[in-house]
Amino acid sequence: MNVRFLLFGIFIMTLTTVSSQNKIKWTSWDSVSEKLENKNRKFIIYFYYDGCKWCRYMEETTLASDNIAKFINQKFYAFRINALSSDKIVIADKSYTTVRIGKYDFHELAADLLSGNMSFPSMVFLDEQFKKLGTYDSYMDEQNFEMILSFYAGNHHKYTMWKRFADNYCRDSHFNSLVNDKH
Repeated sequence: MNVRFLLFGIFIMTLTTVSSQNKIKWTSWDSVSEKLENKNRKFIIYFYYDGCKWCRYMEETTLASDNIAKFINQKFYAFRINALSSDKIVIADKSYTTVRIGKYDFHELAADLLSGNMSFPSMVFLDEQFKKLGTYDSYMDEQNFEMILSFYAGNHHKYTMWKRFADNYCRDSHFNSLVNDKH
């Protein structure tokens, strides 16, 4: 009887913890034009495909992190796209659908922003005017992803080389100060 009560308590605590977690609020592609007009946040685009083991793993670990989700939701417009989809996306006056690369059809926006390097998972960072700042084409653990997010959200990319920033990175002064709006 006591064991069942203990297991029930653990189950309830687990549900409470999971439900209180922040989740990334992926922005609808229908609102991209509106977000472009605001020009108040940078953009992050996550490219994946359904059969990608490392994409799934990144979604279950790094992108599921409470701190990562909170940070992205506060500092970026976050978009995601299945690189194998053929959904029509319109940005400004350009429509994107599919394009053939080798023997596969990829989403044209993925091919464009990834410069044809179709490796997944991939993250693309864009400035407030939707101009590409950087591309990362592999799985990233939470610690490295926090550093990359801080690099762009804190505008360090404008005046510091990546290697120097990474060598001097301090989670408290870079990531935590930005997520707590102390910057």
